[in-house]
Amino acid sequence: MIFDGFIVGVTFCKELMERNFLEKADAQNLQNDKGLHVVLHDVNPDPLRVIAPLCEKISSDVNAGLKIEATTDLDSALKGADFVGLTISTGGQEADRMDKEIPLRYQIFQTVADTVGPGGWSRALRNIPVVVNIIRKVEAIAPNAWFMNYSNPMTVLTRVLNRVSQVRSIGICHELQGLLLHLAYFFGVDWQKAFSVRMAGINHLIWILKLTLNGKDGLELLKEYAKDPEHFQKPGTLGMPEELVHSGGAAPSQKVKFDLLARTGYLPAAGDSHIAEFLPFYLNPLSEAKRWGFDPDGKAHTFARMEGRVLVRRKCEDMVEGNLPLYLRHSHEHADKTIAALEGSGEPLITPLNLPNCGQIDNLPRGVVVETLACLSGDDIQPLAVGSVPEAVLHSLMQHIPNQEMIVEAGLTGNRELAIMALANDPAVPNPDIARKMGEDFFENFRLFLPQFNGKWSL
Repeated sequence: MIFDGFIVGVTFCKELMERNFLEKADAQNLQNDKGLHVVLHDVNPDPLRVIAPLCEKISSDVNAGLKIEATTDLDSALKGADFVGLTISTGGQEADRMDKEIPLRYQIFQTVADTVGPGGWSRALRNIPVVVNIIRKVEAIAPNAWFMNYSNPMTVLTRVLNRVSQVRSIGICHELQGLLLHLAYFFGVDWQKAFSVRMAGINHLIWILKLTLNGKDGLELLKEYAKDPEHFQKPGTLGMPEELVHSGGAAPSQKVKFDLLARTGYLPAAGDSHIAEFLPFYLNPLSEAKRWGFDPDGKAHTFARMEGRVLVRRKCEDMVEGNLPLYLRHSHEHADKTIAALEGSGEPLITPLNLPNCGQIDNLPRGVVVETLACLSGDDIQPLAVGSVPEAVLHSLMQHIPNQEMIVEAGLTGNRELAIMALANDPAVPNPDIARKMGEDFFENFRLFLPQFNGKWSL
């Protein structure tokens, strides 16, 4: 199954967005011989005019036989769905921009602003009512579907889904695969075959606790690589993985990641821009941000993507029109493999998932959403236990997990004081007075997107 249309389509989000990727398998209502029905949903019809024809062209070129449908009506889209995929950004590009700009008024620099820090706090509170409304629709129309959340902040929103609904909800992110692609490039090996990994954490702060590369200690090899990449003797001879080339090449800086590996003995897996926001001494003061390879005067990660959306759309249009060739290899995203494994038509899959902690990380609170490897097979998911994480890893996680729980509670109940308290407790925020002033700025600017704090939305 090809998911590139879903992922590319997300880059076109504008204003208040709800985009869903739905897979149906109701043979009585299908005309295609493969029995697969893909429905693309967006409240904005404009992106669908590009993504739907692109999906049809991909399906035709690989002889997938998919039935592709596009709609702005969520109820219609959900009928008969076996899998629902969600990626949203409530408030759109302007809200994403303000998630970075409002903290900057208080000398708080963020590199992504979609997971933690003031920007992640804001994005969570805006998305929570929308996500709850969507899962309520799924409960009513497709209660047996698997709900695959791709939206940030991943941990908070997946926690919301599991708190308010019995629909089977999981969070999916590509950060581990992205790391393995980079490691394969550093070491000259096959990213899908050379490594075995033990990992645990929360989304965008997962830690590699053990890495084996063809029987060797991969973390020790990586320490050697980090000391002198130019003269490092690679264990293998392969070049850059094609998937990494296609997604823009290797990230230019890994300074934060390598520094934490040297300090703790363990490797955070996400990109430096994400990692630094969890440990904001890398970002503030601004002189530190520059020392670690970030540009406070330049574009943050999120905004760099925004400027490329016009180019991405043009590229999609060119592919539809035949002016550019289609890229028909599987990417490092695992949505298609997840569906195949759970539907029973594919091989069992071991992949990172965000799920409530039922003991897979023994020294973290039960019920909070954590990210570990899980085994998917035949309509069943079994998270893989890692035991207790080391103290250095535990400390980094527990700076944020209690805050994430507070944000969930505040976002669901409209408790303004609890929301401010969560903001004040974020490591990026200097003191409670700044938290209150900044929080009031967010509440004022995003009044329309925070109905739970204005008496206009409740559970």
